[in-house]
Amino acid sequence: MRRLVLVSVALFFVWGCVAPQPKGPRENPLVARGIEFLAKGSERLDRGCFSDAAGDFTLAYQDFQASDHLGGMASALNNLAVAHLNLGDDQKAELFASRALALNRNLGDPLGQAANISVLGGVHLSRGEDGDALKLWNDALKSAKNGPAPLRARIHNDIGVALMRAGKSKEAKEHLDTALGLTPNSAAVHLNLGKVARASGQDSRAEELYKKALDIDRESGYAPGIAVDLTELGTLYLETKRREEAAELLARALALRELLNQDARADELRELLSRAGMEVRIPGERETNVEPPPACR
Repeated sequence: MRRLVLVSVALFFVWGCVAPQPKGPRENPLVARGIEFLAKGSERLDRGCFSDAAGDFTLAYQDFQASDHLGGMASALNNLAVAHLNLGDDQKAELFASRALALNRNLGDPLGQAANISVLGGVHLSRGEDGDALKLWNDALKSAKNGPAPLRARIHNDIGVALMRAGKSKEAKEHLDTALGLTPNSAAVHLNLGKVARASGQDSRAEELYKKALDIDRESGYAPGIAVDLTELGTLYLETKRREEAAELLARALALRELLNQDARADELRELLSRAGMEVRIPGERETNVEPPPACR
């Protein structure tokens, strides 16, 4: 399980699929196929293939709608919201998560509602509306009180992000430590704890946590997460006068951003390198038709 500033967006998408599996009868072949599309989309989401995942979730929604499977419709809509949030389309993310929330309220599914509210909190944070995001996440945490560990961990992680952005490092660390206890192998939580350590002047601890996040993302093949981890670690090295190591890591991050067609993020990295007086030459950089990463095929 895993997944929004350079790093804040990524802190959401690394959590991947957050909607519960749909409940109800599965004898209908359309329902069975919808569940298969959900599983396929979730796998792609976990690898950062957001456009492809959105396509799978759309197909899942169509099958669930045709079979009048409301739980499946809610799950597909929520996962569509997650995919679009990571694609930078907050309007579609809000639309789909709101529709999923309405369905789950009608179904009386508190865990489904918690997942939907969690995504809506991410929408608000992406818009800089941190107070609204925190309110939603606190509501989601109440709904998910007895829910699965990954869902509760995601919410604690997201609350930690918002508190960190507000300069409340102590409170942020409490939520992030809780998230880590629930999901010890979360790259996102390790990365965020590294940011808290960095803000507290604990550079060695931050480096350790960033490296752990990078190891986890590399093991799972999560390319967007790797790009974020390399950027944070490279920036740490840059600010602690380890310029040669910084240049290498930031060059890797830039190449990966280009490969993923994340032009805005790549431009931010180029600006960072320019401000630092670094000239990093990437072989074949800025080609007009960059092939998508193999994981998204």
